[in-house]
Amino acid sequence: MDEPLFPTLPLLTPTEQSCLSRYVGLLNGTLKDNIVRVVVFGSVARAESWPPGMPIPSDLDLLVVTQSAVAQEVVQMLLDSTLPLYLESGRQISPQFRTIDQLEAGNEHAATFREHIAQDGIPIFGR
Repeated sequence: MDEPLFPTLPLLTPTEQSCLSRYVGLLNGTLKDNIVRVVVFGSVARAESWPPGMPIPSDLDLLVVTQSAVAQEVVQMLLDSTLPLYLESGRQISPQFRTIDQLEAGNEHAATFREHIAQDGIPIFGR
C-alpha cells in the first residue's frame, strides 16, 4: 500500500489526500514567492469525523498565509478550482487567505484565530 501524502491527516482517504496535494501544488504555482505556508485546521486537523450517516464529509479547512494580499480575481480562481476536487473526492476544500500582517494584527478576532490555529493547525506546506 502507498504511503499517505499527508500522514498527519489520517482522516483523509487516498483520493482526498491526492486532491489536497494537487491543490497545494496549484497554490504554490499560482502564488509563487508570495505564499508563506498552508495549514490544515478544524475538524480534519483534529481527526474528528462527522457522525455516520451524514450525506457529505466535513470540509477541509485550509489557512493560506501570504506575504501580501492576493488579488481578488486570483482568490476567486483558487476558490473555483476547489469544485473539480470536490466532485472527485466528495470533500470540499475551504481555503481562507490571510496575510502575515492580518494574522499578526492586534485585534481580538485575529488573536482568537491565531489561538485556534495554534491549537489544532497542522502545517502541510511552508517556506
